[in-house]
Amino acid sequence: MEESNLIIIALFFLIILLGACFGLGYYFGQKKSVGPATCPPSLLDSKMINGWIAFAEGEVKEFSGQNLILSSGEETLKISISEKTRVQKLNPTTRLTEETNLNDIKVGSKLNIQLLYVPKEKLLIGDLIIILP
Repeated sequence: MEESNLIIIALFFLIILLGACFGLGYYFGQKKSVGPATCPPSLLDSKMINGWIAFAEGEVKEFSGQNLILSSGEETLKISISEKTRVQKLNPTTRLTEETNLNDIKVGSKLNIQLLYVPKEKLLIGDLIIILP
């Protein structure tokens, strides 16, 4: 009688141990696959996504016509400018921006640009340019 009780108790603890292992494995497995940095691959190919918004900061290397080359360190970025692009200048004393135009952008100007990436055209469009002091 005592042997059968010991076998039942051992099986009971074995079931609890296996359940705990399964639960922990499931918990940690889920934690690895879901997080703030994950993006479903289908989202990148979605036809519903018209573009992405990003920000870039750097110095103007070239500016002609509707194209601007922004550089930071050894990296450069070609940005298209449209008639809808807004340009503002940051006032260093008030830290507020004032509306201005593309004529204030010169080679060597430091800019912060809000970009719109259009995947269909593989194009970066400057949406808002802020000229930094």
